[in-house]
Amino acid sequence: MQKQIIRPVGVYPPTADFSQAIRVSGGDLVFVSGIIGMRADGTMPADTREQVELAFANLAAVLDAAGATPADVVKVNVFVRDDFRLVRDDVREIRARYFTHDFPVSTLVQVAGFAGPEYRFEIEAIAAVPSRADGAASVAAPARVSSG
Repeated sequence: MQKQIIRPVGVYPPTADFSQAIRVSGGDLVFVSGIIGMRADGTMPADTREQVELAFANLAAVLDAAGATPADVVKVNVFVRDDFRLVRDDVREIRARYFTHDFPVSTLVQVAGFAGPEYRFEIEAIAAVPSRADGAASVAAPARVSSG
């Protein structure tokens, strides 16, 4: 699988650690649903920074279950509820631990709300990984969390 970072001439440079475009060839794509900062037991911290930490850790775990790593991520969409200026430094610091080079393309959106009123952060991703010769995926059985 090849991942080529596109650095266009005549376009403004990235304003943070992301790539303007990426071309992928010779691999499989893994699409990851929106991941939130929820613990395995279904509880959520009230603090935005803790939710961001958990969301990135959850993303890494989901990628791992799919045979991928954060280095394989080519696209992320990040959604924040708080004014981004208030959480920017925390999000960038935590993100930098997971995306260290050949940064994924990225979109950040501030939203009015999420599916749950306690949600403050969500991230979804697309990863490009080498094709598996046997066509099988490494999939763990999902844990079910009951809300009541």
